[in-house]
Amino acid sequence: MLTLIKNIWSTVFKSFQLPRDYITFLAGLLVSRLGDSLNAFAIPWISYQLTGSAIVMGSLFAISVLPIVLFGSVVGVFVDRWDRRKLMLTADITRALLVGLIPILHLLNLLSLWHLYVISFILAVLSLLFDVATISSIPQMAGNDLTRANAGYQLVNQLADLAGPTLAGVIVAAIGGFHTLWIDVLSFAATFLAIFRLPSLGSTHLTDDRKNNLRNMAKDIVEGFKWLMHDRLNFSLSLQAMVGNFGASAVLAVFMYYLLSTLHLNSQQSGFNYTLIGIGGLIGSMVVIPLDKRFRRGVLIPILLGIGAIGLVFAITSRFWLAPGIALGIATVCNVSWNSIVASVRQETVPSDMLGRVLGFSRVFTRLAMPLGAFVGSFISSINPSAVFVLAAVTKGLEVVIALVSPIRKL
Repeated sequence: MLTLIKNIWSTVFKSFQLPRDYITFLAGLLVSRLGDSLNAFAIPWISYQLTGSAIVMGSLFAISVLPIVLFGSVVGVFVDRWDRRKLMLTADITRALLVGLIPILHLLNLLSLWHLYVISFILAVLSLLFDVATISSIPQMAGNDLTRANAGYQLVNQLADLAGPTLAGVIVAAIGGFHTLWIDVLSFAATFLAIFRLPSLGSTHLTDDRKNNLRNMAKDIVEGFKWLMHDRLNFSLSLQAMVGNFGASAVLAVFMYYLLSTLHLNSQQSGFNYTLIGIGGLIGSMVVIPLDKRFRRGVLIPILLGIGAIGLVFAITSRFWLAPGIALGIATVCNVSWNSIVASVRQETVPSDMLGRVLGFSRVFTRLAMPLGAFVGSFISSINPSAVFVLAAVTKGLEVVIALVSPIRKL
């Protein structure tokens, strides 16, 4: 079985022509991402079992996004100043401890709703640190073909999104949401080992005194903000993502609630809907390489977003139990392709010693509307659950407009 999995892995990534060390890193990351997918399914399920409330589920989603807005700029400074490998290892270990705390508290009959809020908040900060450090390190780990490298990174995420929810639906039904979280705890070991094999990924342009100087840290934050604000291309990409994330958050925050309360699906059927989203992401990570070579990015980006808007309309017009998953799956094909292209653009246009800060501030902008979107989605869902898909389609259309009137069109 292990040999079969290894052969499949080699076959899938052979077409990406990625360095062996980077593929090894992605293999470990895949195991951890599978655990994260279980976590992403289990925690909303647990909150629903505890409260049965769409408002609680939506607010829990918003709480998990809020730290990105609050700490994105600070995280970017850390990524630019310290060894990115050590930052990823620290974030990995701490996340494992926090996820394990939920079933422990439940076992001791001490778990309260506020525990889920606090743990989700801290997990979001650590996940942001890990992700920004990873994306900032891709040019060092994977070489010059950044579209292939970012597509490989996206493929790992989408493989996890594909398999994770289906497994979660089965596992939650078999052993419950709390025990499912233990699998996520164990999965962090794979990422830890993969990162531990990597060489130092630190910044060499700063002395220890400068790294520890709070005034200089504040200066670096301001420099990163100014760079992003003055670079019209990167700012436009961030603004575009912010608009799209508002609509996407409105749907995702109450997606589980919609499946359970409106369509009355069981855990396995809900898992299949989430799996379709993963399939869309998997397709998106694979088609972006030939699309990026064949079409100019300024033309490709609005086309992808337009197709995503059309896909979301399907959930509005159909009551088929898989319709929500199909609609979001189509949108995710386009979103993942967009993510790979945009990540490459940023890595190509942002100076290496500022990449962490720019990515951090970009995360702030792109996530700024997500808590609001989650609360709006929760409110709309309490009136007409299907209307959240209308909102998502409209915001996707606005993304197309931004692409056509900004420097994005010149890519």
